[in-house]
Amino acid sequence: MQRLARLFLVLALVCRPGWAWSADWIHGDFSDWTREDKAFWLNLGVGAVALGWGAWSWDWGTSGPRFQDEGWFGRTTTEGGADKLGHAWSGYAISHLFANRYEHFGYSRTEAARYGALSSLGVMGLIEVGDAFSDDYGFSYQDMLFNVAGAALGYVLWEYPEIKRKVDFRAEYDPFPSGKRQVDITTDYQRTKYLLAVKADGFDAIENPWLKHLEFHVGYYARNYAEYQPGSADQRERHLYIGLGLNLTKLLSPHVNTGGVLNYVQVPYTYVTLDRNLDQR
Repeated sequence: MQRLARLFLVLALVCRPGWAWSADWIHGDFSDWTREDKAFWLNLGVGAVALGWGAWSWDWGTSGPRFQDEGWFGRTTTEGGADKLGHAWSGYAISHLFANRYEHFGYSRTEAARYGALSSLGVMGLIEVGDAFSDDYGFSYQDMLFNVAGAALGYVLWEYPEIKRKVDFRAEYDPFPSGKRQVDITTDYQRTKYLLAVKADGFDAIENPWLKHLEFHVGYYARNYAEYQPGSADQRERHLYIGLGLNLTKLLSPHVNTGGVLNYVQVPYTYVTLDRNLDQR
């Protein structure tokens, strides 16, 4: 997942909504490019970045191809399953970054949803294949299945805007909890949560203006995995929770254009929860 963070930043820059693929982009003349040309070079460029970055900084090529069984959401897995949701969220968000660009290139919503999901699978799959040739990682079919799940969810929510206006898949990073800190915040699972948010504003049957600012959360997170060492006190925990929160996109819309970012990122301390520790004895 830490490798994905760097690539995700590149994707966010290349695919961000305000990017201008026009005749004045880097002073080039691309006005005669077809949408297929733009899609081809976007995918080729991102694929080249993934390959180059992997060979340079992810130890690709240090071993022969190998598979690695990382498990799922068990207590004794490396991150209690939080890393699997991280892969799903990355696959989901990347599919929407691509889909946004495809619509900008002139593809229909249906085409953009389909090609966005396929491009996400291509990028995430390329990374997993590269990991197969690394001493440090290995190809994880669990990671790949969650990459597929994230891209599939990305397809559904882009293809069907009526569902998208009701449901978000978000990641939350809270910098304040104690414990071992990671340089890369996307692998700092001590402070990360993943959740589905169901937004009242997406339901026309809910007419009360106050209720429309609320949303229902279902989330998961793991704690105390980074500091655990075999033989030491085992304080690893996995948590499920439900919550009631504020729809900040709607709340801020009269004053601030959030650009849709808050459909993918959850702001901490804007909700109340009922939490269940799955490892409480």
